Amino acid sequence: MEKFDDVIATIAAMGGLGLAAMALVDALKAVPGGGVSRIGFIHIRKVLRLFDKVLARAAGAQWEAVIMAHWINGRDRDDQVGAIRSLLRLGLNPDTADQLAAIGNVEPAALSKVAGKLLAGSALSEAEINVIGRVEAAVEARLDAAFDLAEQAYRNTARTLAGVIAVGLAVAAGALLNSAAAPIDLRVAALVGLLAVPIAPIAKDLVSALTSAAQAVKPRDA
Repeated sequence: MEKFDDVIATIAAMGGLGLAAMALVDALKAVPGGGVSRIGFIHIRKVLRLFDKVLARAAGAQWEAVIMAHWINGRDRDDQVGAIRSLLRLGLNPDTADQLAAIGNVEPAALSKVAGKLLAGSALSEAEINVIGRVEAAVEARLDAAFDLAEQAYRNTARTLAGVIAVGLAVAAGALLNSAAAPIDLRVAALVGLLAVPIAPIAKDLVSALTSAAQAVKPRDA
C-alpha cells in the first residue's frame, strides 16, 4: 500500500508541476506587446493582407493593430471573425472591390458595381446578392482556416514552453535536493518535467481512477 501511496503522490505532484508551468506561461501574457498572446497571429495576418486595402479603407493604416488587439485580449473567435467581416463591409467600395473579387472568384467589375449600389443604398438584384454571397463565403472560409491554424500554433507553442519550464523547474529542484545520502538522478527529474504538462489536465482524474481501482481489487475480509 505504501508503494501505491507513493505513486498517487507522484502523479499529484507531477500534475501540480504541470499546472504551475502552464500558469507561468500564462503570466507571460503580461509582457508588453502581448507576449505569448501574439503567438499564432501570423496565420491570421497572412490572410488579412489579401484584402489589406479594404481593411485600410475601413480602419485606417492601423487596421492590423485593431484586429490584433482582439486576438491578444482573447475575444471569442466568432466575435473576432464578425469584427473582421464588419470591417470588410465598411471598407468595400468600387476602389477596393478588386481585392475581394479575387478572393471570391467573381468579376471585379461586377463586385465594383455591387459596392457602388451598397454605398448608394440601392436595391440589389438576385444576381448581385449572389455575388456578395460568394465573396462572403470565400472570406469566411479563409478566416476560419486562418484562425484554426493560429489557435493550433498558440496551443502547441504554449504547451512546449510549459514543458520547457516544467523540465527546468524539475531539474532545478532535483539539483537542490540532491545529496550523498539521498541522490537524485537529474535525468529522472527531466523526465518528470516532460510528463508533467501532459499529465496536469488529467492528474486529478487519474488519481481518482487509480484509487477506485485499488479499492475494487483490495482483498476483502471474509
